[in-house]
Amino acid sequence: MASLKEDPILGIDGIIIKEEFEIAKPVIDKLREDRPALETEGTVIKGESVIDKVIEEGSGGQGERDMVPPTSTSIHRSGSRPQLDLSKAAIEGNFEERDPTILLPNQSDDISHLALDIGGSLIKLVYFSRHQDRPTNDKRKKTVKERLGISNGNRRSYPILGGRLHFVKFETSKINECLDFISSKQLHRGGVDSHSWHSDTSSNGNAVIKATGGGAYKYADLLKERLGVSLDKEDEMDCLVAGANFLLKAIRHEAFTHMEGQKEFVQIDQNDMFPYLLVNIGSGVSMIKVDGDGKFERVSGTNVGGGTYWGLGRLLTKCKSFDELLELSQKGDNGTIDMLVGDIYGGMDYNKIGLSASTIASSFGKAISEKKELTNYRPEDISLSLLRMISYNIGQISYLNALRFGLKRIFFGGFFIRGHAYTMDTISFAVHFWSKGEAQAMFLRHEGFLGALGAFMSYEKHGLDDLMVHQLVERFPMGAPYTGGKIHGPPLGDLNEKISWMEKFVQKGTEITAPVPMASSGTTGLGGFEVPSSKGGTLRSDASALNVGVLHLVPTLEVFPQLADPKMYEPNTIDLADHSELEYWFTVLSDHLPDLVDKAVASEGGTDDSKRRGDAFAHAFSAHLARLMEEPAAYGKLGLANLLELREECLREFQFVDAYRSIKQRENEASLAVLPDLLVELDSMTEETRLLTLIEGVLAANIFDWGSRACVELYHKGTIIEIYRMSRNKMQRPWRVDDFDAFKERMLGSGDKKPCPHKRALLFVDNSGADVILGMLPLARELLRHGTEVVLVANSLPALNDVTAMELPDIVAEAAKHCDILRRAAEAGGLLVDAMINTSDGSKDNSSSVPLMVVENGCGSPCIDLRQVSSELAAAAKDADLIVLEGMGRALHTNFNARFKCEALKLAMVKNQRLAEKLIEGNLYDCVCRYEPAS
Repeated sequence: MASLKEDPILGIDGIIIKEEFEIAKPVIDKLREDRPALETEGTVIKGESVIDKVIEEGSGGQGERDMVPPTSTSIHRSGSRPQLDLSKAAIEGNFEERDPTILLPNQSDDISHLALDIGGSLIKLVYFSRHQDRPTNDKRKKTVKERLGISNGNRRSYPILGGRLHFVKFETSKINECLDFISSKQLHRGGVDSHSWHSDTSSNGNAVIKATGGGAYKYADLLKERLGVSLDKEDEMDCLVAGANFLLKAIRHEAFTHMEGQKEFVQIDQNDMFPYLLVNIGSGVSMIKVDGDGKFERVSGTNVGGGTYWGLGRLLTKCKSFDELLELSQKGDNGTIDMLVGDIYGGMDYNKIGLSASTIASSFGKAISEKKELTNYRPEDISLSLLRMISYNIGQISYLNALRFGLKRIFFGGFFIRGHAYTMDTISFAVHFWSKGEAQAMFLRHEGFLGALGAFMSYEKHGLDDLMVHQLVERFPMGAPYTGGKIHGPPLGDLNEKISWMEKFVQKGTEITAPVPMASSGTTGLGGFEVPSSKGGTLRSDASALNVGVLHLVPTLEVFPQLADPKMYEPNTIDLADHSELEYWFTVLSDHLPDLVDKAVASEGGTDDSKRRGDAFAHAFSAHLARLMEEPAAYGKLGLANLLELREECLREFQFVDAYRSIKQRENEASLAVLPDLLVELDSMTEETRLLTLIEGVLAANIFDWGSRACVELYHKGTIIEIYRMSRNKMQRPWRVDDFDAFKERMLGSGDKKPCPHKRALLFVDNSGADVILGMLPLARELLRHGTEVVLVANSLPALNDVTAMELPDIVAEAAKHCDILRRAAEAGGLLVDAMINTSDGSKDNSSSVPLMVVENGCGSPCIDLRQVSSELAAAAKDADLIVLEGMGRALHTNFNARFKCEALKLAMVKNQRLAEKLIEGNLYDCVCRYEPAS
């Protein structure tokens, strides 16, 4: 269901086209006129369609009517955009509201753009799909927005669209498969469901798709014949530069270096991005100096490029494809055919001029002196020698051009690179060698899609021009680990299709296997590697290639404003670049998988369908882990938080919305039953004793974490209340990290000196049950008692047994039945709008109470990356002067080293022995109470 807003900011469920705004106002006016005839249900008013008359009377006369199909009421969009179906439109909410939302119940939610880059070998598609859930009447959100002053965004003629940016590639020789894919998804018609497309659209012959590359000319007639579309051809160089600029600005870890087989991701500062040199290596090589958006110049190039490698390679090795030639180089030893410095100097280095014995003195030089024919040389050695000869020369020429213009950054892309490890390593070594380490060769994860992305951005209203890096989230669907870096066909869409594919894959016994380990740092030539010590089918030539995921565009994400230095912020505490660390956490996640599947299946009643989806999820997530063991950088920079989020996304992909739903509900009920006694106990204490007891309570209750094996084992030994009491009884100071005294002094002061209370505290809550109810809620209550506004920050989506922002208001409402402090604060914060609260005094006066609010954090993971948080959390944080991060995921796995502009308190019980040893040099169940003054 979509919606139409009169306000040109919000537009049609987030989309505004200027001509559509002209229709919005008469639609709203007509609906208001017909108000008496409409049926009212609560605050949502539903009625029959009045749009036919609106369009006829107030929106373009006969010309507009001619564009409307007889079977439904639609607004035609210009270009390749789909029509809007306004049939049965109705105002949602108050009729008198200045900018009411109009619900469009029959409007398709998927709205797409498509752009193509048709090269000689590959066709690259970039397409945008938009999908949003139905609007909900969330009173909590409305109250929070009013109190925090959250606006609906900055004014612009059209907004950033929420949705997904997809990247797909096909072999050009199989162009008909590509056209079938486009047709099946109706991408050439805006990607809408077929019911929204009627005869006028399918026969108008005016649909236009943006395209670049030589194939845009070669295959124009074929696309016209097969799809009925015309190609609007964009200049290749314009597209390359536009695509590169977008990627470098919008994707945090797009660029990476590649030296001696190691990838290292580089964060590019948007304010210091230009100028740079873009080296595009196709058949030939173009070197482009980029000075800004739309400002570039081709400054050099060479005719020795990918075509040279492929052409000579085909003549010398009889290979039938470019990929086959690259695969041969993987097994080659160029030392058998190249003349090395050591060959000239008796195996010695030439130290005087800084050349090692392994440096190539002359490519193919040994062929001069050896009495051998072509057939006497291994094709693998020829391929590697040829690859290095061309790569070194491209690297050297590129560096000389960078030196000529004073450029420190050189980005390489194009068909020649293709994520191939030896190619990137050779170019990198050349740039490093000739620059004496002053310049770096950098590569782009999406380098094959620069042209297609640039063509996509040439649409007049693509919605990406103001996109910020924090508004993009890259996710990897089920097929990612199976395709590796290879060319692949269309992704699987339908869930049943995904499950069937997975079942067939498993039945065949096919497994993702790790490549043979590469020998460490020995070389057979300039920047090369030794031949692997063992060979076999497990060695994949594309093992080092990087996967391209789906870019989710989320306009509502923002950078957490209280980060002391957002540019230096790194959420992950655990460094998975350490292979032993990576292997350990992969084992932990694998071991936890059977229990997680059981919980997920049980959450949906244990049906046959849920069991089938559970099995498919287990195989899919295992494949993700295997792919990342094979190439840790395959999905970009990898941290523990990324792994945990990948697991949750994989669960959601197989439609397990909340695997721990019933467990959370049971633990919430048990904890709420004992909360009144706990509050009475707390109120009987002195202020100082109570504060210590509260912090102990938070740490003790944080033991309840279904993501921890140690915790799961405890569940078998007692009830939730028994475990909580046991945990509290074991609370003995000093804790492993113990800053309680500093926090106590800040809260209570010393001597006669009383400190000012905090203005607003953000409490990042963790688990459901005892953790939030017996731990964090009593702490929130104490802060409220001191006159501090409290904002409870919870997940937007479920993850393990973490509490969500959707669940918290009901929990607070139940707790408020036993506490006037919570009741008044919750009423002031808009949490009890619909709740029937029975209290001892029956008072409804909340005028003097500070509010207790709930905001969502913008994520669905046990961890949190504060570079991407919800707009409501960002708004709440602006006036905050205390942050409380609770739990292993948010305070230890991530953000343990984060620094903030305001005070921060990090609280967690360590429920993993390895984490305890690595992070705090402690043991299982050690506690962390880390207080940090404002930076």
